[in-house]
Amino acid sequence: MRSDDRSLTAQVDRVIRATSFSSPEIDYYLYRPSSHAQHRRILVSVHGVSRNAEEHIQLFRPLADRYGALLIAPLFTNRDFRDYQRLGRRKHGPRADLALIRVLNEVALHIGCDTSCVDFFGFSGGAQFVHRFAMAHGTRVRRMVLGAAGWYTMPDDSLAYPHGIANARGLDAVRLSAKSATRMPTLVLVGDQDDKNDDEELNLSEVVCRTQGNNRVERARAWQAAMNRYASRHGLMPKVDLDLLNGVGHSFSQAVHAGSLADRVFSHLYGELEVVSRRWSEASMNPEQQCQTVENVT
Repeated sequence: MRSDDRSLTAQVDRVIRATSFSSPEIDYYLYRPSSHAQHRRILVSVHGVSRNAEEHIQLFRPLADRYGALLIAPLFTNRDFRDYQRLGRRKHGPRADLALIRVLNEVALHIGCDTSCVDFFGFSGGAQFVHRFAMAHGTRVRRMVLGAAGWYTMPDDSLAYPHGIANARGLDAVRLSAKSATRMPTLVLVGDQDDKNDDEELNLSEVVCRTQGNNRVERARAWQAAMNRYASRHGLMPKVDLDLLNGVGHSFSQAVHAGSLADRVFSHLYGELEVVSRRWSEASMNPEQQCQTVENVT
């Protein structure tokens, strides 16, 4: 159902579709559980090239109800955002990262919640978007889960973006920071059967295969190792974990139904908050305010 943004405040326990008034080229799906006002948790879920944003919302709804998490799923259409996985470089369409920030600002305005620093999940092309968004806008990401990215931006300042973090060409006014991304707890999930290299959607360029491996499993392991080494070299605690989903190929719905992906996502993002919530309450600080206490290193 398409909804005027002004009605967002009245929508509870319903999936709605809205058009951004400041970036009319982007729509987004939103689900607001009745328990959201108490917990103030916000999860942005980013689709892959199948553009199945509504499916993300529907399959995550049961866990959103349990944890009291507001769900936002942007819809990056192929017509307007053909380069969204790489944030929307100059000459490749509008900036996807800036469009999402405008959506977050609008949701904050109409619902009255703090969207300045939220949690992220992305699957396939969405996982590409999410980890690059974290490198470009580190203060806006609290935690993230990456599901089966086709390839990654490596924490390598000898490689130009999007392969590495040097020279973010096409992303005006952005300075990529691998340090800001390494400070946030990150979980990488990929199916143990997502190890094929004949997928037409998989980037098989020489530089990607040489630096990351030949399939999604190898590339997930390479990125995890590279990020944790980068953290250690800079005196930071390694925070990237990797889990394989048994019997799962490259399918979001299969990963949810057969690989318990939704449970793993919400457990990583919010599981421990059930234990420590009283401490935050006593300190008059909600969990999302962790973002505001972390310096954005570059």
